[in-house]
Amino acid sequence: METGKVKFERAEYFRISKNEKDVIFDYEITSLKTTFKNSYFYDKIRVEKDNGFHDRSRNFDYWLYFRNDTNWKRCRKTGLAKTSLKDFFEGNISKELHLHVKNFKGKNYETEQHLIIVNQSNDFEKLIIDVFKNFYIHDKKLLKIFIDEHFQKHYSNKIFEDHE
Repeated sequence: METGKVKFERAEYFRISKNEKDVIFDYEITSLKTTFKNSYFYDKIRVEKDNGFHDRSRNFDYWLYFRNDTNWKRCRKTGLAKTSLKDFFEGNISKELHLHVKNFKGKNYETEQHLIIVNQSNDFEKLIIDVFKNFYIHDKKLLKIFIDEHFQKHYSNKIFEDHE
């Protein structure tokens, strides 16, 4: 599948648990559509409401954690920012830069590497995650146009149906 001649891979997840007090949702993968050699999807993921205690260059509403460790707080994560489309968020999977200079927390700097677009439905009961490998748009206006076109091509009138 592709948008604007940029290929992406898709996974669908279904919520398996919900902590309403802390707004935490856990998911398991239900469908994976990929042709990439190395997938960026994990069997389990988590979405948490942002608590506002982070340094942000963008306003994130939620955090998406990929279960690649035994402790959720050590897992790979990305912020999910609102888009102009209801129930759609965008984020990125970062690449760590191993420089001699570290950030103010003593950790490696990161840079955006893979664009992700997340669609949620039914109060976060289901998620569709699209990953655009080695592709990220920094220009906000162009990103909006890209997400709108992606929606029109792959989601319009087809939410959570077979997309091919």
